[in-house]
Amino acid sequence: MVNKILRQGSSILFKRQTNILSAALIMMVLVLTSRFLGLWRNWFLARYFGASGTLDAFNVAFVIPDLIANVLITGALSVAFIPVFTTYITKKQNHEAEDLASTILNLVLLVYSFLAIIVFIFPLQINSMLGLKLNAPFDQQAANLMRIIIFGEFFLVIGSFLTSVLQSYHRFLIAALAPVLYNAGIIFGIVVLSRSFGIYGVGLGVVFGSLFHMLIQFFALKSMGFNYRSILKLKDPDVIRILKLSLPRALGVGVGQIEVMANVIFASSLTIGSIAILKFSADLQNLPIGLFGLTIATAALPTFSAEWSAGKIEEFKKTFLNSLFQMLYLAVPVSVLLAVLRIPVVRLVLGSGLFDWPATVATATTLSLFAIGVFAQAGFLLVTRAFYSMHDTVTPLRIAIASLIVHISLSYYFIFILGKNAAIPVAYLGLATSLSGMFSFFSLLFLLDRRLHKFDRKQLFYPMVKIVVPAMIMGIFLYVPLHLRLPNGEFIIDYIIDTKRALNLLFLTTFVSISGFGVYILTTWWFKSEELFSFIKMIPDLRKVTKALELEEPVDTTHSAPHI
Repeated sequence: MVNKILRQGSSILFKRQTNILSAALIMMVLVLTSRFLGLWRNWFLARYFGASGTLDAFNVAFVIPDLIANVLITGALSVAFIPVFTTYITKKQNHEAEDLASTILNLVLLVYSFLAIIVFIFPLQINSMLGLKLNAPFDQQAANLMRIIIFGEFFLVIGSFLTSVLQSYHRFLIAALAPVLYNAGIIFGIVVLSRSFGIYGVGLGVVFGSLFHMLIQFFALKSMGFNYRSILKLKDPDVIRILKLSLPRALGVGVGQIEVMANVIFASSLTIGSIAILKFSADLQNLPIGLFGLTIATAALPTFSAEWSAGKIEEFKKTFLNSLFQMLYLAVPVSVLLAVLRIPVVRLVLGSGLFDWPATVATATTLSLFAIGVFAQAGFLLVTRAFYSMHDTVTPLRIAIASLIVHISLSYYFIFILGKNAAIPVAYLGLATSLSGMFSFFSLLFLLDRRLHKFDRKQLFYPMVKIVVPAMIMGIFLYVPLHLRLPNGEFIIDYIIDTKRALNLLFLTTFVSISGFGVYILTTWWFKSEELFSFIKMIPDLRKVTKALELEEPVDTTHSAPHI
């Protein structure tokens, strides 16, 4: 019996997902699991350390290692690598595919190791040079933590590259499971190791999480018969092609990471704990972006690439628009929900232990301004994938540079001019991020429209109206009851339910959220939203998803739109 369960479990884990529907649904479930673990991780961090200088140091320690890892892997080589690597797989050239993957991985590790050694030796100096300054004891703490994290992310770099390989084979399940283990490792560090090692125990948790992230994918590839080789074929034309495609993308990712770094630098000029507040609110905002934006964009990339390569421009346009509006249908109401229910959401996720009420209010206010741009940042991920499928990494880079200029200019104005006397100046960084994200999304969408000789205007704008208007109605429905006051100025809701109790707050938040989404669904039904009907049609087909998990079939490259 046990052996049968194990065989069935491994069959599901290692089998191929055959379309955007199954891939995106799988990733959504596991991304949701991973993000909830991330929120749970933040709950423990807030409980154990609060919005403190120690937690600021922990967040600062991540800036440079994340910059290096993301530039090398997350957004650069992975996007350039997948289209080329997929060509070998399609042609059944397995040996050549292994040589290509091994060469790229070895090259990445050489570059990462060189940069990691420099960071390991000079962490304090690097932080000081970049303006990542804290108070004296926390500066040294950040430097020590950086040494631990830069070592741990060596494994994360390998794991992230293996994710690209697995996605090329359409094995999305095991790749999406890896971040779950990463967050589990960090939670282990907070709950167990921090008792003996303090904040350095959390750093050790990062190392363990990164190791688990790598190992599960390594063994998955080994079970598929994939072989790693210690080779460097630098003269291979495809290796050169990948490196050329990666350079603009690497610069683009670097620009995006500089934007994150700029937020941390601006926050470091404010009161102690501002970096922690910024990070907590950004992580809450990233939940819908990762859940809806990243999953749909990742699942859609192989279809985009296949349709563009085949010259099916009209199918490409249709797939893009359907994917975009299905993404926005989910992301827009969630952003409204985060903005309206900011206080209860933050209190539920973070509010306990050393995380006090002023920290809750500051985080909630920052979150509400971050939430404004959720739809744009989710949509941006899809639009960039459309350009990558065309082998165009330069256009997103140009927009990223322009967005960085906009972001830094707005941040400077908000923090040092407008926010001089503000109660919560760190919140303005959320607004700057949202506005620069909108600039990026709409600019890139405009350029894609020109590249494809214009989308049908009715198909482009009409679905947006049928999403935005219901979301606004939902927001009003949520906001008004929660803010009705008695003549004495007290909120009526406080007389109905005691929101100081966690269980009552959870009940209120859940009830209001479900009611709000109910209003949204009914309104979109009245507007005859095609996105809603696509979800309804999907319900009877869930059995097909299960079947897709269990059967190996040819990849569906003729599918006109991702029905998710």
